[in-house]
Parts: sequence; C-alpha cells; structure tokens
Amino acid sequence: MKKKFWLFSSILLLLLFILNVNVFAAEYRDTVRIGLNYGSDAVSSVQVSAEKGIDIGYYNNGTFSLLLEQNNSQPLIIRKDGHFIRTETAVLEYSPTEGIPYAGKVIGPWHLKIGGEFADYNTAKEISEILNRTGLITYVAYENGWQVWTGFYSDRKSAENDIPNIKGKIDAEDISVVSESSERLVIYDAGFNVKMVYGGSGGYLQVRPKKDNDPYLLKVNGKRYRNYIEIRRYSDSDLTLINILNIEQYLYGVVPAEIEADAPIEAIKAQAVAARTYTYRNLNRYEKWGFDLTDTVSSQVYNGYDAERATTNRAVDETKGKKMLYNGSLAHVYYFASSGGMTANVKEVWGSEIPYLVSVPDPYESETSRNYIWEKTLTAEEIKKILFISGVEIGDIVSVSAEEYSPSGRVTELRITGTRGSVTYYTQDTRMIFSLNSQKYTIQSAGNIVVKASDGSLKTIALDGRNVVSKSGTSKLSSKNTAVSVIGSGNNTRKVNMSSDAYTFSGRGWGHGVGMSQEGAKGFARQGYTYDQILKHYFQGITVD
Repeated sequence: MKKKFWLFSSILLLLLFILNVNVFAAEYRDTVRIGLNYGSDAVSSVQVSAEKGIDIGYYNNGTFSLLLEQNNSQPLIIRKDGHFIRTETAVLEYSPTEGIPYAGKVIGPWHLKIGGEFADYNTAKEISEILNRTGLITYVAYENGWQVWTGFYSDRKSAENDIPNIKGKIDAEDISVVSESSERLVIYDAGFNVKMVYGGSGGYLQVRPKKDNDPYLLKVNGKRYRNYIEIRRYSDSDLTLINILNIEQYLYGVVPAEIEADAPIEAIKAQAVAARTYTYRNLNRYEKWGFDLTDTVSSQVYNGYDAERATTNRAVDETKGKKMLYNGSLAHVYYFASSGGMTANVKEVWGSEIPYLVSVPDPYESETSRNYIWEKTLTAEEIKKILFISGVEIGDIVSVSAEEYSPSGRVTELRITGTRGSVTYYTQDTRMIFSLNSQKYTIQSAGNIVVKASDGSLKTIALDGRNVVSKSGTSKLSSKNTAVSVIGSGNNTRKVNMSSDAYTFSGRGWGHGVGMSQEGAKGFARQGYTYDQILKHYFQGITVD
C-alpha cells in the first residue's frame, strides 16, 4: 500500500509540475502579437518589402509553408480579393451595391479555374506561362492545392459568359467557375502583375523577411517593423495586420513612444518595466482578432523599428525580464503624463479598489512640464451641444459645479444644471464628458464661487439652487437673480453674478492619474532614485523581479 501511495503521489506531483510549467509558459511566452490594423481600421491592401527580399507563405499548426519568394527589395502588394477599379496609378475599392464606377478597369472576386491540381508552384507557374503565350492572361492560385486561374470577374454571370471565349483560345475542356470568397488574397507587384492568389484554406498568410536581412526587418506600408507580419481576412472586416515579434524587441518600439529618449535613464527604466508588466498582464486581450495588444493608446503606443532610440533600447536591455509583482502575481499597471502633485487612488477614477494603486504624493514633478497647469474654457452653448451629442438634454445651461472632491483633489462628482433639469457625472466621467486633461480642476464662472474646505482642499460651489438667508427670510437662488453678495474670510464681501455664458476649467496634471506619473518619475530620477525605487513609490507594496 505504501508503494502504491508513493507512486500515486509521485504521479500527482509530476502532473502538478507539468501543469505549473505549462501555465508559466503561457503567461511568460517570449513573443507578442501586435494589431497594426483591425476592425474599422483594417485595410483593403498592404505593401510589403525587405532590403534582401521576403518570403510569403501560410502558417498553420506551428508550421510555416512557403508559397512565394521575392528575392529583391522591390515591394509586393497584398490585397483582399474583392471589387476594385484599376486606374493608371492605383487600384481602388468600390461597393458593387452602389454601381460600377465609370473610370478604370473593373476587377472582381470571381475567377475561372483551368484544368486540375498541380504538384507545386513551379509546375503551376510553368503551365500558366505556356497558356499566356496564347494571349490569355493566367496566374497561379493556391486553394487546397496548386491551380491555374484566369480572370477577375465582377459576378458569376460574367465569368460563365467568358468560358466560350477562353475555349476558343486554348484546348481545354475542364474550365470551372471559382466563386468569391471572404478569405482570399491577391498578391501582385508594383506593375499590377499578379504573382499569385491565396485562397486562405491552409492557414493565415505571413510575410517574413528573408534570413539574409540584417537587421531582420520588414517594411509594411512604408513603416519598418522587426520580425514579420501575419495577414488575416475576416468576413466582417478588411485585412487585419499583425506584427509578431519578441517581447523585448516590441518594447524597443514602445518605450520611446511613451517617454522621451532624453529623459533620465532611471525614469526610462521604470517606464520599460511598467510597459513590460503591462504587456504580460494583457496577453490575449484581443484574442478575437488574433493578437494580444494594439499599437495605439488603447494598449500602449508602439511605433516599430523607426521609433527606436539607443537610450530607450539600453533601458529595455538593462531591465530585461523585470516585471512588477504583487503577492507573486503580475500587477495591474497604469501610467500617465503628470499628476499635478498627487496621484489618484484607482477608486477615484474607475470605482474599483486595488491595494497597490493608492494616492501618493508626487513631490518632484516639474511645474514647468507640459500641461502640469492647464486651462480650458467652454461656453454655455458649447456645453449644451456636448451634452446633446452624448444624449443628454437639460435645456439652456445655468450652472456647472464640482460637487465633490477626492482626498487627492480630483473631482468625483460634477453637476450640470439647465433650465429643464440637471445631470450629474461621477469619477472618470467628470473628466471625459468635456475631454479635460485631468480630474484635478476647479471651475470658474460668473455663477460659481471657489471655497476652501476645512482640510485645505478647494471646492467649486454653484450658487444656483442654493439656500440663502436675507433680511426677507430664507429662499433659493436662481439664474433670475442678477447678483448676490458673498461674505468670505475676514468678513470680506464681494458681488457674484448669477448668470454666465462661459465656464473655465483650471486644472493640474495630464491623464487619469492612476499609477506612475511619467513627469514625476523623471523628477525622482533627477533626485537619484533608482527605477525600482520609483516603481515601488507609485505602486505601493509591489516587488520588482
């Protein structure tokens, strides 16, 4: 019994070890997939090239199968197989439901297949060249095997009507119609010569620089990227472009886009660790589209190889593999430009509570940094229009007031009153509704006053709707009152107009305010703090491992 129990325990421990290794490998894989174009930003075509040539093939079940080679630096264009018009200078997409444009040659997604299947690309290419000598224009296609096709017809009828014409040119009985497909791609050169058509049935198309390229770069629509791209075509969008590369190399293109290359090196290192942690934490975030992160502020700004700088690459290299952890797990990472002197508790902005995302002083931010101090003025009519666009109608604007401030000085309750009602916004919406630089602001207008609370914080008070005591008794103020007298400190009295046509938002800081302030990190670095000390200040209780 003891032997059996020992054997069972050993097997169980082995299984647990394997499971843990697999989980670790999934969490800490060394490649990342970045969506360059997708959804509404997808493209109908893409131009690709590399200094010493490219390989085009499909990737499926861990294997890359080569389809086509380009052995020089000349670009190839890959577009979806759809409805286009070819002019003298371009290939332009059009919608068949709106009619065929009058200028240019019509190109459509229907084709004719000549003969059967061929053993490989070279064989199909040889047959295509023989047929072309008859005056027929054919090309190689790969769709469940190598084939030879002709024509780019706008519909089935046009393709069928051309079959007798083709039979009059060549001795071929086996000619069949190829229906349009939502997966198919066309590859051609700058002279509009079709290199091949890929049917999409084998896997996702990839374009890779030839191994002779050093550095290993690919030019995509004029912009250079490390490693290679994958091209997917979904039925509900155009071409989705995905850059697949090593995570550390990805960070080369992220860090200089998020912090200046001439910033203090320890601040850049802090940014590198924050960006790396964010990357690992958000792997598979866009799994629906086949990638992990976007190249925009929706994830982290990523500008590819051309954005890389020596100092930011150095910061990535000198912190290689370093990530922020809380109780052994990857931390939620947020960063922004400037806090205005105090970072925000995550609860003030998004309503959630995370123990290491609390408000902390930011003593070394430079008050001369961009948008540390800012101001934005909106007229009552502009505010009314903004609310209307967002689906809120409260009539003419009477007052705009910050009803509640957080301990870090951020507006957490914003009330807007109109002639036909009022609306109140909370947490991050107090910033987003008017596209303000931060939640840390006060509001000046003829109908508002700014008061100082007992804790020293400022508060904007809208006079409209407030109770007032006068010699005639207690009443409520409204925009009908032309002016009121307000008694302040030292019994100083001043008159305040009750109606206003403009509201000035005077604020500090830039961004949501949660996590690491980039301007503050620079200040800490100038004071001699190391990157891990900087991170541990902004993310209370984390470790850097």
